[in-house]
Amino acid sequence: MPDLLRYFDGLLQAFEQDQVGRFVHLGTWQSPPSTETLGSAGAFDSAQARLNEQLLELATLQDGQHVVDVGCGFGGTLQAIDARWQGMRLTGINIDPRQLEVCHGLRTTGANTLHWLQADACRLPLPDHSVDRVLCIEAMFHFDSRRAFFEQAARVLRRGGVLVVSDILPWAAAHERSSPRLVEAALSVLDGFGPWPDFWSLDADHQALASRAGLMCTAHIDATRQTLPSHLFTAPANAPTGDNPVAKAAWALAMLHRGGWLRYPLLRFERL
Repeated sequence: MPDLLRYFDGLLQAFEQDQVGRFVHLGTWQSPPSTETLGSAGAFDSAQARLNEQLLELATLQDGQHVVDVGCGFGGTLQAIDARWQGMRLTGINIDPRQLEVCHGLRTTGANTLHWLQADACRLPLPDHSVDRVLCIEAMFHFDSRRAFFEQAARVLRRGGVLVVSDILPWAAAHERSSPRLVEAALSVLDGFGPWPDFWSLDADHQALASRAGLMCTAHIDATRQTLPSHLFTAPANAPTGDNPVAKAAWALAMLHRGGWLRYPLLRFERL
């Protein structure tokens, strides 16, 4: 099993103990959570559901579509789609068999079909022009190549089909900021959430990669500030001690996000 999935060890255990739900991404907030919110059960779950809803709105789903969620986590997004639409062919793809085992516990409402595939996001096992919507929520930074993923998404989408993604990437001007050593120090411990094959997005930006693949960007939402409070729930306030690489990575990611080094975009692309 790839090393990139080791931080899911804790998430899997937490899911089995009913401590987390089926969403495994950050959440969005209209305002910073209050002290009461921080102590309330389900506050982070609600924020995750809000982010998921934003992405589904961008996808403009309709009954009867074939929807693929690449990097599907524990199946929360497809579960949400199943609850609201009918006649859908829903396909979840993940490289980690343990996550797919959790997904297999989902049961549809009966109005849709649900399939799970173990596969590499850069080698989607789907026919050309067979999909109406491709979703990729907070997973693309783990893929071997964003370029390859965009090419695969464009290949499987029908003409007029839609790709919706959220991603975590550094601010373009981060190389020129006054404290590059701070970023490099954080990167040295980010491997606990890794790997990050192209952390700096040096290959090309999303729009350029999409354009080369035959996709046109039709929406770009900067959710950096709205997702920032999520780290109050996911990372320790101070640098963790000990040898837990996941805790250290969570803190490093929070530090970069709070310091303005990271961006969290929501993007929609249409197949030309």
